[in-house]
Amino acid sequence: MKRSFFIAGVQFRPKEDIKSAAEELKAGGSLILEPEPTNKFDPNAVKIVYRADEERRKEDGWEDIFLGYVPKKYSSEVSALLGIDAPVQCVVDEVNPSAKTYEMFKVTVSLPIDEEDDGPDMNEEGDN
Repeated sequence: MKRSFFIAGVQFRPKEDIKSAAEELKAGGSLILEPEPTNKFDPNAVKIVYRADEERRKEDGWEDIFLGYVPKKYSSEVSALLGIDAPVQCVVDEVNPSAKTYEMFKVTVSLPIDEEDDGPDMNEEGDN
Protein backbone atom coordinates (compact mmCIF):
# COMPACT_ATOMS: atom_id res chain seq x y z
CA MET A 1 0.00 0.00 0.00
CA LYS A 2 1.29 3.40 -0.99
CA ARG A 3 -0.89 6.50 -1.19
CA SER A 4 0.23 10.06 -1.97
CA PHE A 5 -2.06 13.01 -1.27
CA PHE A 6 -2.39 16.52 0.13
CA ILE A 7 -3.33 16.57 3.80
CA ALA A 8 -7.06 17.25 4.12
CA GLY A 9 -8.53 19.93 6.38
CA VAL A 10 -5.38 22.04 6.79
CA GLN A 11 -7.45 25.15 6.08
CA PHE A 12 -9.42 24.53 9.30
CA ARG A 13 -6.37 24.35 11.59
CA PRO A 14 -4.96 27.39 13.46
CA LYS A 15 -2.99 29.55 11.01
CA GLU A 16 -0.06 30.05 13.40
CA ASP A 17 0.32 26.29 13.89
CA ILE A 18 0.29 25.68 10.14
CA LYS A 19 2.79 28.48 9.55
CA SER A 20 5.15 27.03 12.19
CA ALA A 21 4.88 23.54 10.71
CA ALA A 22 5.48 24.85 7.17
CA GLU A 23 8.68 26.52 8.37
CA GLU A 24 9.90 23.38 10.16
CA LEU A 25 8.86 20.51 7.89
CA LYS A 26 11.10 19.34 5.07
CA ALA A 27 10.68 16.70 2.38
CA GLY A 28 11.54 13.30 3.83
CA GLY A 29 10.36 14.21 7.33
CA SER A 30 8.09 11.84 9.23
CA LEU A 31 4.62 12.59 10.55
CA ILE A 32 2.49 10.75 13.08
CA LEU A 33 -0.80 9.02 12.19
CA GLU A 34 -3.44 8.89 14.93
CA PRO A 35 -6.85 7.23 14.48
CA GLU A 36 -9.80 9.40 15.54
CA PRO A 37 -12.76 6.98 15.73
CA THR A 38 -14.97 9.57 17.47
CA ASN A 39 -14.83 11.94 14.47
CA LYS A 40 -18.45 12.82 13.63
CA PHE A 41 -17.76 13.18 9.89
CA ASP A 42 -15.72 10.00 9.37
CA PRO A 43 -15.47 7.12 11.88
CA ASN A 44 -12.32 6.02 10.02
CA ALA A 45 -10.67 9.45 10.35
CA VAL A 46 -6.90 9.48 10.79
CA LYS A 47 -5.21 12.62 12.10
CA ILE A 48 -1.82 13.67 10.74
CA VAL A 49 0.41 15.25 13.37
CA TYR A 50 3.84 16.90 13.24
CA ARG A 51 6.00 15.99 16.24
CA ALA A 52 9.41 17.65 16.63
CA ASP A 53 12.34 15.54 17.77
CA GLU A 54 12.76 14.92 21.51
CA GLU A 55 15.59 17.44 21.89
CA ARG A 56 13.55 20.24 20.33
CA ARG A 57 10.56 19.35 22.47
CA LYS A 58 12.62 19.61 25.66
CA GLU A 59 14.51 22.77 24.70
CA ASP A 60 11.67 24.81 23.24
CA GLY A 61 8.66 23.24 24.91
CA TRP A 62 7.48 22.41 21.38
CA GLU A 63 4.05 20.83 21.24
CA ASP A 64 2.66 18.54 18.57
CA ILE A 65 0.92 20.28 15.67
CA PHE A 66 -2.24 18.68 14.34
CA LEU A 67 -2.03 19.40 10.59
CA GLY A 68 -5.17 17.74 9.27
CA TYR A 69 -6.37 14.35 8.12
CA VAL A 70 -5.81 11.51 5.70
CA PRO A 71 -8.40 12.25 2.97
CA LYS A 72 -11.64 10.30 3.40
CA LYS A 73 -10.88 8.49 0.15
CA TYR A 74 -8.02 6.65 1.94
CA SER A 75 -9.05 6.84 5.60
CA SER A 76 -10.72 3.43 5.92
CA GLU A 77 -7.68 1.66 4.46
CA VAL A 78 -5.19 3.56 6.65
CA SER A 79 -7.38 3.25 9.76
CA ALA A 80 -7.71 -0.51 9.27
CA LEU A 81 -3.94 -0.91 8.96
CA LEU A 82 -3.36 1.16 12.08
CA GLY A 83 -5.98 -0.95 13.86
CA ILE A 84 -3.92 -4.09 13.32
CA ASP A 85 -0.70 -2.32 14.34
CA ALA A 86 0.75 -2.43 10.83
CA PRO A 87 3.94 -0.32 10.55
CA VAL A 88 2.31 2.44 8.49
CA GLN A 89 4.59 5.39 7.72
CA CYS A 90 3.69 8.96 6.76
CA VAL A 91 6.48 10.87 4.99
CA VAL A 92 6.46 14.46 3.76
CA ASP A 93 6.87 14.72 -0.02
CA GLU A 94 6.50 18.48 -0.43
CA VAL A 95 5.93 21.56 1.70
CA ASN A 96 4.81 24.69 -0.11
CA PRO A 97 4.05 27.55 2.31
CA SER A 98 2.93 29.83 -0.54
CA ALA A 99 0.35 27.35 -1.87
CA LYS A 100 -3.33 27.38 -1.00
CA THR A 101 -3.73 25.92 2.46
CA TYR A 102 -5.23 22.66 1.21
CA GLU A 103 -2.18 22.12 -1.04
CA MET A 104 0.57 23.07 1.43
CA PHE A 105 1.56 19.58 2.57
CA LYS A 106 1.84 16.61 0.24
CA VAL A 107 2.62 13.30 1.93
CA THR A 108 2.92 9.61 1.19
CA VAL A 109 1.45 7.00 3.50
CA SER A 110 2.86 3.52 2.99
CA LEU A 111 3.87 0.23 4.51
CA PRO A 112 7.62 -0.43 4.54
CA ILE A 113 7.41 -3.58 2.44
CA ASP A 114 8.52 -4.62 -1.01
CA GLU A 115 6.56 -2.19 -3.20
CA GLU A 116 6.85 -4.47 -6.26
CA ASP A 117 4.33 -6.84 -4.69
CA ASP A 118 1.89 -4.01 -3.96
CA GLY A 119 0.64 -3.22 -7.46
CA PRO A 120 0.43 0.25 -8.98
CA ASP A 121 0.97 3.33 -6.84
CA MET A 122 -2.03 5.61 -6.60
CA ASN A 123 -2.12 9.26 -5.78
CA GLU A 124 -4.83 11.84 -5.33
CA GLU A 125 -4.62 13.01 -8.92
CA GLY A 126 -5.26 9.46 -10.18
CA ASP A 127 -1.86 9.11 -11.83
CA ASN A 128 0.01 5.84 -11.67
